[in-house]
Amino acid sequence: MPHNTPLSYHFKDKQIWLDMGLLALLFVVASYVPVLKIVPLIASLELFSFFSFHLLTKGSRFQLQGFLGGFISSTAVFLQVLNDAKFAATSDRDLVRALLFAICAMLLECLFIIYFLTDNAPLFYYLPFIIQLIFFALVILYVNTSKNPRFVNEFDNEPLADIELLNDHPIIWKNVLKLSLLIFTLIWLMHFVGSEFGLSRGLSTLLVSLFEAHAVLASVLTESALAPDQVEPLTLFLVILLGNTLSKSYLVFKGANMRKKGFLIGVIVTALVICLVITITGTQLLI
Repeated sequence: MPHNTPLSYHFKDKQIWLDMGLLALLFVVASYVPVLKIVPLIASLELFSFFSFHLLTKGSRFQLQGFLGGFISSTAVFLQVLNDAKFAATSDRDLVRALLFAICAMLLECLFIIYFLTDNAPLFYYLPFIIQLIFFALVILYVNTSKNPRFVNEFDNEPLADIELLNDHPIIWKNVLKLSLLIFTLIWLMHFVGSEFGLSRGLSTLLVSLFEAHAVLASVLTESALAPDQVEPLTLFLVILLGNTLSKSYLVFKGANMRKKGFLIGVIVTALVICLVITITGTQLLI
């Protein structure tokens, strides 16, 4: 994916300085109004994606596009890559790598969200996301080096299409506003589902986490800061990862472009099982 303008050009333009100045102001405001922390957090991720877009996507590397797209929406990457006809001629190897990179980006984003939205979070809060991140990184390494026939087919030498999620702008404030509103809406939705349908907090969180895991995580932590005695964060973290596993596995199963779906579904489910076992065992040792 070519850049519309080089990175050096942006620093000559006042837009990037205005964006970073506004971002700094938002951090100051959030220090006095904690519930608004989510806004500069999302803006920071937008800025990070912008710099990564310029520094990493050399030569339209498909897997790196999946990684950067995952910071915006891993669910959107799955929907686009698995169903858009322009990716029909893409090999399973490239599809798997791009989708796993999107999940890795989502997990990194979750780690950043925990760090930013909690004060001195215990290590075991990070553990489930770190475990999955390491596991998916190892699988990506295996796929990159594997000679397994499932990853080699007649489409391996086909040119790769581009993922349409990346933008050559420092911070897209419309996206920041939309995701911030989504997170606050999710907080309300979890309350509504729990109160109107009599569902437990865990079940209502699971239902909502089927859509976008990192947004639900941010809403859970924001709510936890407002009502710390009513939320059990680690349990809800595992519920969110369960919802993410179910939704991603379903999208792979229903996707039209991947020919051998069992491997990727197996990887996603295995990551959750390993995460649950290690997290539960490790938490008992740490507490």
